[in-house]
Amino acid sequence: MRYVPRRPAFRIVKADADEMSEHYARTLSPAKVEPLERGGHISVEDRHYSAGPFSIWAGMCNSGMKVTFSQPSDAFVLYLPHSSAMEIDVGRKRLLSTPGTAMVGNMARFEKLTIHENRGHIGIAFDKSAMVGQLSQLLDAPVLGDIDLCATLETDSAAGSRLAALGSLLWDCFDVEDEDRVSTTATAHLFQAAMVMILESVPHNYSARLHRPMSPAMPRNLKKAIEYMVANIAEPMSVADIAREAGTSVRALQTAFQQFKDTTPLNFLRQMRLEGVRKALSDDANTLSIAQVARAWGFTHMGRFSAVYHDAFGQTPSETAKLHSRRGIGVSPPRSSDTNR
Repeated sequence: MRYVPRRPAFRIVKADADEMSEHYARTLSPAKVEPLERGGHISVEDRHYSAGPFSIWAGMCNSGMKVTFSQPSDAFVLYLPHSSAMEIDVGRKRLLSTPGTAMVGNMARFEKLTIHENRGHIGIAFDKSAMVGQLSQLLDAPVLGDIDLCATLETDSAAGSRLAALGSLLWDCFDVEDEDRVSTTATAHLFQAAMVMILESVPHNYSARLHRPMSPAMPRNLKKAIEYMVANIAEPMSVADIAREAGTSVRALQTAFQQFKDTTPLNFLRQMRLEGVRKALSDDANTLSIAQVARAWGFTHMGRFSAVYHDAFGQTPSETAKLHSRRGIGVSPPRSSDTNR
């Protein structure tokens, strides 16, 4: 899909709190903004670009201010500061963002920002659905829980310097005249690279799975079980059915899946089905309805399907479908079934 960048520029001297609160609500999240000094004014400059599930901005706060979020954004943010400091309250934890550090955080957990005088930074925001989708690709499995990602990274480290350089490159791609702007395809890949770099470099609750060494060769019965699942993906099946077709016992099959796939047989089956639905809904050529695609991959209870899909990918099936245009002929789905999985 083509994302056309929007380019709001915001510069204000001696702003009142309401004006700044409106700016935050328009660009990031509803918030209450106050000057650090009682009765003081707020002086800020901000150039902000949005492109689909991503946004990037360069901000300078000439005066200090406090930002208290009333409805935190469902997004992840990267701050690359070049002057002064900003403190971020995340529950009982306070993160300090200063020059020489990159700060990554889950904005849904932000409570308050304290921005000090002459603070300047580049900020990049990634919608939760984009970050969850990227992590699920890296894991080759749906992400079924929140991503606990709030940490700092020194920019003089190898990973930190690369992340800072990529952030600067992204900004340079947007903050130019229209005729010099890089294609939306190129910038989308740069945003994707930034997400991969963040997920691989900054510690979070999925890091251990990302960096787990490759497993030894799978046993034959596990391969046969997976082959049976793939061949009959839309059909109802029990663990006993899968074990029988794989020529092994239920207990041995469960042990093999736990050892080599870190999950149960039925969870693995559900993950494959969810990935299949997501790929079909993301296909520009798909003309089937969401219900038809879900049934083609073995889901017949639409309410339950929508809930597990949202848990896995951080967005609803309709949100996935809306990100992609409908053109061409329909995809060929697997054999459908009218029986509950």
